[in-house]
Amino acid sequence: MADRSDPLSANAPADCCTVEVDPRIARHFDKSMRDRAAAGALPEMVAVSRRLLEMLSDARELRPTVLELGSGSGALSVALLERGAAAATGIDLSPESVATAQRRAATAGVAERATFVVGDGAQASLNAHDWVILDRVICCYPDMDRLLANAIGAARRRVAFSVPPSSGWAGWVARLIVTFENVAMRFRRRQCPGYVHDIRQIETRLADAGFTRSRHARVSLWYAAVWERPTA
Repeated sequence: MADRSDPLSANAPADCCTVEVDPRIARHFDKSMRDRAAAGALPEMVAVSRRLLEMLSDARELRPTVLELGSGSGALSVALLERGAAAATGIDLSPESVATAQRRAATAGVAERATFVVGDGAQASLNAHDWVILDRVICCYPDMDRLLANAIGAARRRVAFSVPPSSGWAGWVARLIVTFENVAMRFRRRQCPGYVHDIRQIETRLADAGFTRSRHARVSLWYAAVWERPTA
């Protein structure tokens, strides 16, 4: 577990993550978050996020510091805190999502160990954390390499991610769905396209950085995996 006084810990000042945010993407997710929270309830964790949480079930034993890039409403980060993570930092482009994540942490009673800030995970100067999580966020970035390089550079021990499948019949279906959604967004004059990146390229980058895949799973039209940096 990282020293809580370490300037590279999850409790470093929030301005370490402050960057210029693309207002079009922020507006899209702000609206989505407001729509989902209109009934007053916090957005629920989706199936692939629940599976990723199961794959990170050793949080209570390891007590890691966690950095989630594209943390959304904070469901996964807060769940990890409830399951024993020492501290969690979430970065998201959407101010509304960040505010929702802060409310979620307060409701769960873990606010003192949670930090959620507005920023771009591909550009922010990231402090080192034990685990870095990219749950359903790589598919929002056209420049996968930049986001992944930033994430890998901040991960001491583990990188966990989920993305749409990129090969076989599931990959074709994922591409068709993303293409349809992108056309619909252009028709509605919204600028938040999705992307299906080659999973082999993602995992090659992780392997080249010294990580080894420890577990993986397919959840409907999503692929989730956890990669570890071997301990000395």
